[in-house]
Amino acid sequence: MRHTFRLRQLAYDLRENLLFRPALVLAACAIAGILLPVWEATYGASVAARVSATFPMEPGSAQVVLGTLAGAMMTIVSVVYSTLLVALSLASIQFSTRILASFMRDRPAQNTLGMLVGTFFYTLLVLRSVHTEPPFVPVLSVFTSIGLALASLGTLVWFIHYMVRGIQANNLVDRVARETEPVIDAVFGPPLAPGEEPLCAAHGEPPQGAAPILARRSGYIQLVSRDALVAAARGGTLVVARGMGHFVAEGTPLAWWRGPAPLDPGVVDVAFDIGPVRTMQDDAEWGVRQIVDIGLKAISPAVNDPSTGCTCVDQLSRLLVRAAPLQTPRGHYAENGGVVELPTTSFVDLARLAFEQLRQYARTDMAVTLRILRALVDIAEATPHATGRAELLRQGRLAWEAGRKAFPEAECEELDARWARLRERCARS
Repeated sequence: MRHTFRLRQLAYDLRENLLFRPALVLAACAIAGILLPVWEATYGASVAARVSATFPMEPGSAQVVLGTLAGAMMTIVSVVYSTLLVALSLASIQFSTRILASFMRDRPAQNTLGMLVGTFFYTLLVLRSVHTEPPFVPVLSVFTSIGLALASLGTLVWFIHYMVRGIQANNLVDRVARETEPVIDAVFGPPLAPGEEPLCAAHGEPPQGAAPILARRSGYIQLVSRDALVAAARGGTLVVARGMGHFVAEGTPLAWWRGPAPLDPGVVDVAFDIGPVRTMQDDAEWGVRQIVDIGLKAISPAVNDPSTGCTCVDQLSRLLVRAAPLQTPRGHYAENGGVVELPTTSFVDLARLAFEQLRQYARTDMAVTLRILRALVDIAEATPHATGRAELLRQGRLAWEAGRKAFPEAECEELDARWARLRERCARS
C-alpha cells in the first residue's frame, strides 16, 4: 500500500522531469553506438563490405564527417535551447510563471532534447571505433549517424514550429484545459442520477474533543494515500485539515484525531506527499487556478489583453461543463472500525474559483463581462442540479450589477440581454 503510493508519486515526478526521458533516449543511443560497431566488426562484416563497395569511405573522411556532426549537434542544442529559454521567459512574464511546469513535462520537448543529445553521444561513440591502423570504418554505424543527424534536423524544424504555436495564448490555455479534464474525471464521482443533488464539499472541520496532529513539513499537499489513512484511523476518527493542493505549514494541524489512544504523527505523515509546488495529480482546482491566473494577468492594466481574458473564460466554461453533471468527490471513508474525513472540492467551489476573481477584475471591461455571462449560460445548460445553478445565477447577477454601475445605460443593452438569458436558462432547467 505504501509502496504503491510512493511509486505513483515517483512516476509523476519522473514525467515532470525535463531530463528523465532525454536520459532514456541518450542511454539507448549510447548502447547502439557501442554495440553496432562491434556487430559490424564481427557478425556483420559481409553486410558492411557490401555497403562499403557501394559507398566507399576512408577512415580519415569518416572521422571528419563524424566530428562535424558531433560539433553541429552540440551547437544546435546550445543555441536552440538558449533561445527556447528566452521565449519561455517572455511568455511566463506575459501569462504566468506556472506555464513553465507545463512545458517541462511536455513530451515533444523532452523527445526533441533526447533526440539531439542522443545523436551527439552516438556520433562520439562511433567516432572512437574508427581506426586508421589497421584501417576500419563501421560503415553502417557512420550512415546511421548521418541518418540520425538528418532526423534531428527535421525534428528541430518541427520543434521550432511546435514551440511558436505552443506559446500562443489560445494554445497555451487549451493545453492547461486538456491536462485538467482527466483530473476532473478522476477526482469527481460518476454522473448524477436524474433529479439528484450533489453533496456539499467537506472542509476538514475538527470534531469536538479531537487532538491536533501537527505537520512535520511545510509545503503543498501533492498526494494523499487514503488507504494509509484508513489503516491508521482504525478504532477512531481522523479528520484531515488540509485538502489536495492546500498549503500546510510545519507545526500547524495537518489532521485531527479522536480515538481511544493517541495516534503516532509519523503514521499520518507518511500518508501525505508534500512539496513546494502544486501538481495536477488529484488536484482538480489547480488547472482552473492556472487558467484564472493567465486571465487575471491578461486583463490587468499592465497587459490589457481582453482577448486572452475571453479565451480563458471560454476554457473555464469547458471545464465546468465537464464537472457539472458529476457527483461531488468522496470525502468520507468508514472502514475497519475507523472513520476518515478528507476535504474535497465541488462544482460550486470550481465555479467560484473560476469566476470570482475574473468577475471582480473585469467589472470595467465590457468584453470580458459579456463573455462571462455567456459562459455562465452555457454552463447552466449542462448543470442538472439546483445547487450549481444557484451559484451560476449568483455569479451572473454580480457580474451584471458591476457592469451596470461601470457603463452608461446605452451600452448595457447586450449586458441586460445576456443576464436575462441566464435567468431564463436557470429557471427553465
